[in-house]
Amino acid sequence: MNRSIPERDWKYLRKINRDMLNTLCDRINKQSVSIIQNPDKTEHEKYLEQYTHIQDSDEIVARCFNNWRRSNIEIKISQLLLEDLLTEEHIQNLSDETKEMIEFYRSLQKKK
Repeated sequence: MNRSIPERDWKYLRKINRDMLNTLCDRINKQSVSIIQNPDKTEHEKYLEQYTHIQDSDEIVARCFNNWRRSNIEIKISQLLLEDLLTEEHIQNLSDETKEMIEFYRSLQKKK
């Protein structure tokens, strides 16, 4: 697809970018705490699990937030949806055109 979104939506997404990133980082950090506090694992096992968790999480952060440009925002939106970062409240603030695009991506996710 690779089309642009209306300027109003682009400005709104830029405005909520930091909040979505903080939400994702909070989720990642809570998972880290859970890994570290697991009494059933050795310290080395915790370290290895935490290392993998951080690597995987870094890929998610990159897919959702690195290279944030209007020219690739459609890809970013699809990733934000995959990670449940673009909430219904956020979506309600977008144009009908962008909502249609979101519904398209949701339909693709349901087919998986």
